[in-house]
Amino acid sequence: MAKSSFFSNLPKHDQQTARNLVVPAMLGIWVVVLFPLLYALYVSVHDWILSQGGIGSFNFSNYFTVLKDPLLLNSAKNTVVLTISVVVLEILIGFGLALLLNNKGIRLRNIYLFILLIPMLMPPITVGLIWRLLLHPELGIINYVLSVIGLPQPLWLATPNLAMLTIIIVDVWHETAFIILVLLAGLTSMPEEIYEAAIIDGASSRQKFQFITLPLMAPTILVATIIRMIAALKTYDLVYILTRGGPGISTETISYYIYKVFFVALDVGKSSAMAFLLLLVIILMTFLLMKVMQKTEQNY
Repeated sequence: MAKSSFFSNLPKHDQQTARNLVVPAMLGIWVVVLFPLLYALYVSVHDWILSQGGIGSFNFSNYFTVLKDPLLLNSAKNTVVLTISVVVLEILIGFGLALLLNNKGIRLRNIYLFILLIPMLMPPITVGLIWRLLLHPELGIINYVLSVIGLPQPLWLATPNLAMLTIIIVDVWHETAFIILVLLAGLTSMPEEIYEAAIIDGASSRQKFQFITLPLMAPTILVATIIRMIAALKTYDLVYILTRGGPGISTETISYYIYKVFFVALDVGKSSAMAFLLLLVIILMTFLLMKVMQKTEQNY
């Protein structure tokens, strides 16, 4: 039996009208998305350095060349460290705060939620500029407070061991609000009857969390993880504003390194090849997490 489409659910006289309305929009999307993607793929297998003129000869070895690039490997390592750190911290902190906000007995709940969501309303560039000022070694309020209480005032963005930690902290401050919003929506949509039945059976708070809340929230947590993982793998804004990849190359992420290869070295071919490799990694990670989500849904 053939699967029914969206159009088949409409009355027959409306099906053609619906197609006429949808097709132009779909063509527009394909033109806007597919053409640049295919052109970038074409460029990635050619030599093209902007300072040397137009597009050069076919060169599939761009992919092998960039994979051997030690600077790309360093940026990949930094990206992995950044992605794992921010995703784990944001999920843990966001889930904990969402559980607290889901308590209907808490006073001023909506005010707390509004305050926690404020960072999410700011664009990353604004967040980077605010934190760059806060962390300024001479003008920043953070080092001033540390000096008042007699603690050392580190160079947050100029010390290799602290710069990446600082970016992680800023990213967690900015993006945890999104996790709170997603997980709180999942918690508020859970059926109360299950908890009432568990209370009647004498389940403790830990047992309710372990055997009801966590299993039912697992798909939502995985969705939030996928979304944040994709965004973290593409981190560019905070790195550009806060450290420019420094000190040295200690905070250089893949996206920022692609930017340098394109706009500084003017090597369009290699930067396009790196961008496609990053795209493949994101697709693979998303596919694996979606498989985990499907298995989780089947188990529960």
